[in-house]
Amino acid sequence: MAPAFSPPPVSRCWYVLTLLLVVTLFFCNLGGGGIYAAQEGRTAIIARNMLRTGNGWEMQVPGGIPYEKPILHYWLVAASGAAFDIAGEPETVSYLEFAVRRPSALAALLAVLGVFLLARSIYGPRTALVAAAMLSTMATFNTLGRLAHIDMMLCASYVWALAGLYFGYLRERRTNWRIYGFYFFLALGMLLKGPLVVALAVLTILALMWRFRSWRWIFELRPWSGGALFLVLGGSWYVWETIRTDGAFFQEFVVNQNLRRFTGIGSTYRDGEHMSIFYYFPKLLAGALPWSLAAVAALVAWCRRFRRWRFRDETFFLAAWLITGFLFFSASALKRGDYLLPIYPALAILTARATVLFCERRERLSSRWRILWTAVTALSLTALALAQAGLFRRLGERVLDGSIEWISHSDGAALVFYSDLVTAHPVGCLSALAVLLALLRLLLYWLEQGRRYPALALVIALVGALIVFYHTVVDPATDDRRSVKAFARTARQLIDPAERVLMFNSFNTELIFFLDREYEVGAGLREYDWVITTPRTMDIVEQVCPERFEVVLQTPEDHQYPAWLLHAR
Repeated sequence: MAPAFSPPPVSRCWYVLTLLLVVTLFFCNLGGGGIYAAQEGRTAIIARNMLRTGNGWEMQVPGGIPYEKPILHYWLVAASGAAFDIAGEPETVSYLEFAVRRPSALAALLAVLGVFLLARSIYGPRTALVAAAMLSTMATFNTLGRLAHIDMMLCASYVWALAGLYFGYLRERRTNWRIYGFYFFLALGMLLKGPLVVALAVLTILALMWRFRSWRWIFELRPWSGGALFLVLGGSWYVWETIRTDGAFFQEFVVNQNLRRFTGIGSTYRDGEHMSIFYYFPKLLAGALPWSLAAVAALVAWCRRFRRWRFRDETFFLAAWLITGFLFFSASALKRGDYLLPIYPALAILTARATVLFCERRERLSSRWRILWTAVTALSLTALALAQAGLFRRLGERVLDGSIEWISHSDGAALVFYSDLVTAHPVGCLSALAVLLALLRLLLYWLEQGRRYPALALVIALVGALIVFYHTVVDPATDDRRSVKAFARTARQLIDPAERVLMFNSFNTELIFFLDREYEVGAGLREYDWVITTPRTMDIVEQVCPERFEVVLQTPEDHQYPAWLLHAR
């Protein structure tokens, strides 16, 4: 094995370039496309109601689940929305999407900054820069950093809580004032998404207890004063909200949405479904794209070190962060891919460190890489030819008509759309593929020459460019197939404010926001002049009220969230 070498100091330009990359990844075209993602519409409705009524305590969406989440997320979005007048009429709000998504994008930047500071302190600036770039371009992290969800804010609070634990005690094994950051950001996490963040932190501390073979060091973390700070900031609102709602908030959020969904005991959500304990293995790999292979290789390398007990306390801290979080989420009866977000920062740091160690070795890639490049070229051209022949579109159509049940309806609609996009632009797709294959060839050639750092920089730049291209060109082209913003605004012009609207087997919060009309959720079709429903329930409408309603407006064909507006004849 060739000896490792000491690379030159990191130039300041790399800090600037990394900062520009991260900011661009989260803010480019942040304000376009509608608020079609899950929870975005609900967030916008609650924030608008807070601004319109002046009541900052009410989080209820009529017809929705009451007391679904704690309040801090909605306060932050309302504060952001106030600067863009989201409380006004839907037609007058020009930057709604940017207003409601800005807190998540800023939280993503804070999470990346926390990862950078941790990685720099533990492994040095080179690893810190690579970790920041990797985390920002991981699929799940990048996506949730651009959506008005609670998850990214929770992730940022958890990153900074563990940063407080590290800088406040673990780095020098001596307590300083920074340990209060641990309790402060845990309290913010409680106000964002509940006791989940506390459970994750406790599991990490238990793992550290096993590592240190002692529990007495916990009393050096100033648990009494820090615990008091946590309870005052994070617990007082829970007490107030429980009293204000006569216990309804505690029962719905703490008991039903946390304890019952985690254990699966008594849960009615998704009929009390218990999901496989292996559910998160493919989700973690998919969420880490395009760094999945690097992450797997890094974890294998770290496992070898753990087996030989050749690792530092700081590395164990990161591994405990990753492993305990993964096991906790895997033990839950209810699972969603977004839940894993708080462990991606630790994964990014460990992957970045292994990648830097790889780059500091002088082994050269075998010239056999040309065989690999030829195989990738052949597969890519074959896939492009199959797309042009309509194979992927037919696959998407089979998903939409229910012939393939293991692929979701929205994924089938996306497959149809992207297949049509490729078919409509054969020259552009072929040209883009040619450029990518040429860059891949250059990358492999550099690895053969032992130029690993330039190869890594090329990969990061290429991944960043592809993500920016997706957000600014490809993603906006899909808006009319995902967002019901245009549908809702046209429906708003047709429906008089005095008329009654029924949401029949349909509860699209983006539609509710842009419609901005009084509505009810129920099944009494005969009592309403206007009904919003989906094509799948039209048979029920015809059975209950034959020939009573006519379709006056509908979303485009193959829409991911189809909606029809019916009017009484």
